[in-house]
Amino acid sequence: MNKAFKLLFILLLFLTGCGKAKSPTGGPEDKTALQIVSISPDNYESISAKEIEIIFNKEVDKRSTASAFRFYPPLDNYKLKANDNKINITIKDELLPNRNYFFTISKVLKDTRNNPIENNLTYIYSNGKLHDSKLNGEIFYTEDEDRKLEKKLVLLDRDSVTVFVKDFFGHFYDLDGLEHAPYILRSYIDKNKNGRYDIEKEPYFEKYIDSLKTQKVDITLAYVDTSKVVLKQASAPYNNLINLTLSETAVKWDSLSIMNQADTTFFAHKLVILNEDKITVTTAPQDTVSYEITFYNLADKSGNVTKATKRTFSGSTKIDTLDLNITASYPKDGSTVLDLFPKISIGFNKIVMKNDLIATLTENETKKTIPLNITGSNSFTALFAPKNKLRNFNSYTFTLSQKTKDFNGNKLLEDLHINFMITAREEKF
Repeated sequence: MNKAFKLLFILLLFLTGCGKAKSPTGGPEDKTALQIVSISPDNYESISAKEIEIIFNKEVDKRSTASAFRFYPPLDNYKLKANDNKINITIKDELLPNRNYFFTISKVLKDTRNNPIENNLTYIYSNGKLHDSKLNGEIFYTEDEDRKLEKKLVLLDRDSVTVFVKDFFGHFYDLDGLEHAPYILRSYIDKNKNGRYDIEKEPYFEKYIDSLKTQKVDITLAYVDTSKVVLKQASAPYNNLINLTLSETAVKWDSLSIMNQADTTFFAHKLVILNEDKITVTTAPQDTVSYEITFYNLADKSGNVTKATKRTFSGSTKIDTLDLNITASYPKDGSTVLDLFPKISIGFNKIVMKNDLIATLTENETKKTIPLNITGSNSFTALFAPKNKLRNFNSYTFTLSQKTKDFNGNKLLEDLHINFMITAREEKF
């Protein structure tokens, strides 16, 4: 009986094994890049139907779709559905009339075997008339070894919002399907593959292009001399302000100029404030054109002098209407001060002029007002000090009025009160 049972068991195993063929285990690992087989609508076609369908050569990893797609002008409200090797996108936002839309698929997108799409891909769609301004040029290098490396090209609008990013090889570029509008063209070589430009190690190019129609702009990828301080970035957040970032801390310069590149006239600036590697410049009201700012004989802490360093930026017509805020204050409210001539320091988020500071110092016991000197002003920090020696073991209240305003007339939301006690050790003679 046992022998018969064993024979039956072996027969069942044999039949089960023959009934279903299985794929052999092992074999070569799938390293084929994810590729697009078809996309609808295709490049340069209308997106007015607000539907996009993409079919790939293999199944897409749904987890990678969350941050793989980007629209310019930005669209935030769209529905994405991934099913096997197909992705459908339904746009819920209202589209702007007669605009080009740039739809980018980034290398974040992967298949189920973790193979990314080959390159960042950008498709140009239209809602209404398709704009077809062009931008092209040659690539030049300061180092021959950079010729064979992959270049990164970044196109931004006049507000520094990214339109698209393109990776490419070769010694020329050609962009079409652009709008008749200002752009910022930026290019660099990401040698260490960390996804950003490193000023100390990598070549870079940037140019502001005013009212692009069809234009040839050559790119020269050059290295910054990091032994000297140079202008690294320039932007105009408001119509009378420029923010500058330096490659390192600076201590002084001889002069600066701002030129309107549209007509090569020089543009007026008023106040220049240096804070280590940041410079803030107030200007006359700007226009929506390209400007070039140049610093002459800019010196760092080590005494290295840069004869001239310049940067282009796009002018702004945006007016600053935000409230003035206090970022720091000294002494702290309720503290004890060991000085009969205490220094009172107030930090602001914006520039405040001396004549716009409204403050009082009052002796709490007698309600007597103590006159103040302003020893620091026309900056982001105001310094106050009593003109007369304060009385020991007495309490005082410093009040900065909410009528205090920045150089654009924006006021504080409320008064600032700082109460403090004087407990100084007086000298005995």
